[in-house]
Amino acid sequence: MRESTRETLRRIVINRRFEYWAMLVILANSVVIGIETYTSNHIIHVLNYVFLLAFTLELGLRFLACYNLHEFVSNRWNLFDLVIVVAGYIPPSMVGDQFAMLVILRVLRVFRVLRLLRTMEELRLIVSVLLRSLKTLTYNLVVMAIFLYVFAIVGIYLFRLPAVAQMSPEQLAALEQLREIAPWPSFEQEEPYANLSEAIFTLVRCMSGDGWSDIRYQLCAAARLGLIQVPETIVTLFHILWYILAAFLLINVIIGAVISNFESAMRERHELKERHQREAALQAQANAAQSALLAAEAAPAPEPRPERTSTETEPK
Repeated sequence: MRESTRETLRRIVINRRFEYWAMLVILANSVVIGIETYTSNHIIHVLNYVFLLAFTLELGLRFLACYNLHEFVSNRWNLFDLVIVVAGYIPPSMVGDQFAMLVILRVLRVFRVLRLLRTMEELRLIVSVLLRSLKTLTYNLVVMAIFLYVFAIVGIYLFRLPAVAQMSPEQLAALEQLREIAPWPSFEQEEPYANLSEAIFTLVRCMSGDGWSDIRYQLCAAARLGLIQVPETIVTLFHILWYILAAFLLINVIIGAVISNFESAMRERHELKERHQREAALQAQANAAQSALLAAEAAPAPEPRPERTSTETEPK
């Protein structure tokens, strides 16, 4: 391909109008995917293939605008788009009765909506901040997991109900009274601290603020009925301490790390923009100096003035 053609394609690809066109196509395809969850007909299938051809055209232009294959592959967004486009050409009849493969193909088609993240520089910046934060948040998540595990084990030791087979008649009667107050224990819902998985899920509910006060009231009722051998004060202090620790400390640490990475990314973006501007200014100065030098070399040399003879210089 000629360099002039490639440069033209590069200007088209990085143009803001091209990004807006891609964004509109993705939004229209997202609407069609949403409509397909309600109904499916021939028009929907035709529109899906039209959008697939549009995505193929966009990806082809981005590929032709690259100087080489390495430049195209080094961009992870291009690889993501390539997977999504290739998956769109696999017909459902090819997978047959394999339900898992059919679900994967449908999920990959839904992932076309995520292509909106690459259409604008601001969205790409937010995604890069999130990916960078994953590295920073590793130790923060480990700390949160440790506290979550410790509180889950303590909650099991303190608030787990005794086994039904080991309950006395008085405890069985108290259990029936508890079932009138709380939706657990039942076939649909385990008690909050029945085992490790339920305890962790209960603490995550408390962390999100989803009915954690109801859990506290129900456990207090179990304490009054004598089903758990801890006072109501311990129940209250346990859940308030976990909510303060999780909602006001651990989550804020994670939010602070994300904000710090966002500020760092914005600063790096600003410095990169200034460096590009300086390089462009230096390149413009160099081009101007080179043009002046070439113009000076191309200018005709002045004609030498004739020397005066001695007879012309002597006075008469």
